[in-house]
Amino acid sequence: MPNRSACRGLRAALLACGAVLGLALCQGAGAHGGLSIDDDMCKLRLGPFNMHFTGYQPAINGNREFCEDIPKVGHTIVVMDAMDPELREMPIEVRIIRDTGDERQLDAITVAHLPPKIYESGSVPLEYSFTTPGRFVGLVTAGDQGQYTSRFPFSVGIPPKRYGFYLLFVGVALLGFGLYRYSGMKRQRQMADPT
Repeated sequence: MPNRSACRGLRAALLACGAVLGLALCQGAGAHGGLSIDDDMCKLRLGPFNMHFTGYQPAINGNREFCEDIPKVGHTIVVMDAMDPELREMPIEVRIIRDTGDERQLDAITVAHLPPKIYESGSVPLEYSFTTPGRFVGLVTAGDQGQYTSRFPFSVGIPPKRYGFYLLFVGVALLGFGLYRYSGMKRQRQMADPT
């Protein structure tokens, strides 16, 4: 009959390993304000309306798309497409600002700006060349008084923090330690009971 404390220890090690592996697998999740990925499509929420959001860096990544963080500094093309026909009849304004934590002086921290305009085609293209890595915020407003706003933080040229490998290593080490302890206790039991 296995020692109860050994079983509890093994169970705890396996649970800890499972938790660590779970964290490793979902480590890419993050908060990006009004941006979300739904059905493999990046969406921007503007009040009750949605826009499809796609970013490109053709000189760096060819036609590979990105949705949230911009992989490298350089020439960047962002295209927002109205998914709701009502947005084609509203003025839309786009602004990219440096993320300073204080948005009271928008003009001073603005790096790119498309003034309010009606985009009858529903497609809002923005091109900008980021020259330095950093953290930014995209502000998209729609409506005659700018009553619908989406605010989404993003980074440019900052590699994502990847703790997955380290968490996986810790999980495997915990599992190995738990199995080692369990097998050691099993050997002790067999030596104590020679029958």
